[in-house]
Amino acid sequence: MRINRRFYAILTITIILFILWLLFFDDLLLSLWLGLIAVIGFSWFVSNNSLKNIDLNRFSSKKILEIGNTFDERLEVKNNSKRLKFWIEIIDRSELLEKINSRVITGLGPKKVDIFQSTVVLNKRGYFPLGPTEVISGDPFGLFTISKTFQTKNHLLVYPKVNKLSRVPLLPADLAGSASLMLQTTHPTPQAAGVREYTPGDPLSRVHWPTTIRRDKLMVKEFDEDSQSSVWIILDAQKGKYYRAVQNNAPPAFDRNFVSMRITKEYFLPRDSFEYAVSATASLTKYFLEKNLTVGLACAGEKVSVLPPEKGHRQLHKILETLTTVRDAGTTPLEQLIEKQSKNISKGSAILLITASKNENHETLIEILRRKGFQVMKIILDNPSFIEDNDKPVGSKINPTGSVIKILFGDDIGKVFSVN
Repeated sequence: MRINRRFYAILTITIILFILWLLFFDDLLLSLWLGLIAVIGFSWFVSNNSLKNIDLNRFSSKKILEIGNTFDERLEVKNNSKRLKFWIEIIDRSELLEKINSRVITGLGPKKVDIFQSTVVLNKRGYFPLGPTEVISGDPFGLFTISKTFQTKNHLLVYPKVNKLSRVPLLPADLAGSASLMLQTTHPTPQAAGVREYTPGDPLSRVHWPTTIRRDKLMVKEFDEDSQSSVWIILDAQKGKYYRAVQNNAPPAFDRNFVSMRITKEYFLPRDSFEYAVSATASLTKYFLEKNLTVGLACAGEKVSVLPPEKGHRQLHKILETLTTVRDAGTTPLEQLIEKQSKNISKGSAILLITASKNENHETLIEILRRKGFQVMKIILDNPSFIEDNDKPVGSKINPTGSVIKILFGDDIGKVFSVN
């Protein structure tokens, strides 16, 4: 319980009245003094019981959403006691809904429930705990206030913007296929190579019994090692490489309840070249996984994140979850990240470099990667286009030349890769 300044003012008046009554023995002074004593006692009793038997619950149907979508949440405040609660203030301490869910409830009767719904449009990616929620109450005179915090385990993941790509002009048509490295292994692969004599350490499950009986010695099946081509997306997250407008420090969401439901505005990426880079990474990931390719991700933000190549929806969600919280705050240069990861990438794979840096050393590095047998594409975020004072995103038509694609502020990422 917190004692407010108003209490000390009334306490001072009470003491003065008591002293005056001792001096003059006036009945009016005594009545006023007793009245203030009663007010203080009543206020303390009401404040002390104002949050007893109060329950607060938060309900949301979805825990994962893409940026630009709407998020619905329902808050229920229930008075389980037999006494009236004069006023209750709800303060949402979550980053996402702090201003939207914070409100005051007055006159909550016994055994009553107050329910309010919030519908917000998400315009910031990230991991957002839905809480904690602080509940404050007190007496009608404002002498005392008492607070209680309700913790929650619920959270919301806001994925980056994922655009649908129709094609990517980098990869050869046979990338989805497999190639043999011409290396033999006893592990089963689609390429059968033949049989050879058993050597210690070979698994007995690979023994080819018909040939063993015919030759009267142990023979094992041998396979060519499969080297399924994969796609590696390497995102440059080094600090200071991207441009971000100051006005982007806006609230992460706004209340749809105060916006006409007839008005549906399309979500546009902010004037932030790193947000465009993250969206391009997410869009390319989904495109290649839908092509049944194995996709891996490497980025070095606040921490280095490396996801080995895999297929399927599980890999998509793993990469999107990584991109949800990545920030351009890394200290590892792109060249160093590429040098480390290229040793773990199989020949014939595709490497997509996403950066806003126009470092000349990148061209030399790309040429080295190509000589090693990699397909390489460089995607450059054009920082100068983000600096221009332009209220509305106005994209430019881009013709990808060679293996370099440039993305400007306002470009529709879903169409950039499709231009012939």
